[in-house]
Amino acid sequence: MNKYKAFTLTELLIAAVLVGLIILTVTSVDITSRRFFNVVSRRAKVQDEAKIAMEHIVKNVQRGIGDVTNPGTSEGFSASGSQVEVQLDVDGDGRFTGIPPDKKIRYTYNGGKIVYDPDINIGGNEEDLTANMVTNASFNQGSAPNQVDVTIEVLHNPSEAEGLENPKTTLTSSIILRAMSCR
Repeated sequence: MNKYKAFTLTELLIAAVLVGLIILTVTSVDITSRRFFNVVSRRAKVQDEAKIAMEHIVKNVQRGIGDVTNPGTSEGFSASGSQVEVQLDVDGDGRFTGIPPDKKIRYTYNGGKIVYDPDINIGGNEEDLTANMVTNASFNQGSAPNQVDVTIEVLHNPSEAEGLENPKTTLTSSIILRAMSCR
């Protein structure tokens, strides 16, 4: 008999198949985890864009003033679906006089972006709050006096359909303006 021990052809084929299956499994797990990471990254980016815009809107609209003498009216702000205008009492005297430094600000949803105008009377200082990811935004008078309801919908790539690779996020907020005299 032969003194040398060796692998048979069958043993080598079985070993090659087993190594191939292990490599295939590891590769499949790696590809799936990378795809999941990309989806999570896109969703986080979309949420961050919407969150930054919403925080900006909430911060400034909360500084607006309403009309304490007639709280059932929307005097002090106007919300019309695609835009909201708010009166700010910048000088802190408790009323909106319309004389600088008091001013009106505006947020407008316009073709995929939310535009902020920090002083309507001056104009030309508009600022885009989003990176053309907004698919819809609305500003409406809420159910309470001096309340603005804001909804922002953001899609990672607005030119494509919503899906796992193109996540959509919707944020909503109800903002109450301070009730002060507008006169």
